Amino acid sequence: MQSTEETLEDLGWKAHFSEQVSAEEAERCYPVRVMAVHRGKIAVTGARSQGFMAPDIPGAGPADLHPTVGDWLLVDGHSSQPIRVLDRMNLFKRRAPGDRRKEQMIAANVDTLFIVASCNQDFSVARLERYLVLAREVGVHPVVVLTKTDLTDSPEAFAAAARGIEPGLRVETVDGRDPASAACLARWCGKGETVALLGSSGVG
Repeated sequence: MQSTEETLEDLGWKAHFSEQVSAEEAERCYPVRVMAVHRGKIAVTGARSQGFMAPDIPGAGPADLHPTVGDWLLVDGHSSQPIRVLDRMNLFKRRAPGDRRKEQMIAANVDTLFIVASCNQDFSVARLERYLVLAREVGVHPVVVLTKTDLTDSPEAFAAAARGIEPGLRVETVDGRDPASAACLARWCGKGETVALLGSSGVG
């Protein structure tokens, strides 16, 4: 494991997770967060350390017990092997490509979902509605982010159409050529906050 300057709180550690760790486990184990899933290994980051480990968890049965991006794992301090996946706050998953009977995990423990759409011919209220339903089902706060405002003379018309989907929906507009325009998103991207982005290809 390589050293880093990050703390557990920087990585999104919350009471929801710490309450699941007993005093005995806290003495002999340590938590890490899954940052990426590769074939045969996962990238993890913990308190001032990061590296790779095998994703295999002894006794894990259902697919949901295997780690996915955003998960918190409890790792044995002696063997450096993951013991279990801590209970998730939420989980995004979809039908697995090629086998509709199976589900594929996408990401876990997300605080805010940025639903991204562009201000051009690809803008679709129906698509935004589907994404919002997903966010509500998972229990994650959604924010609609409209990009490519420089490609239209009326970005506010796109924003109005998005806001009309449901009362109180937060909608922000961003011009990719101007980094300052993305400052409106900073309130959801503070230390310890986990944000996921969802949208069609090319919307960024």
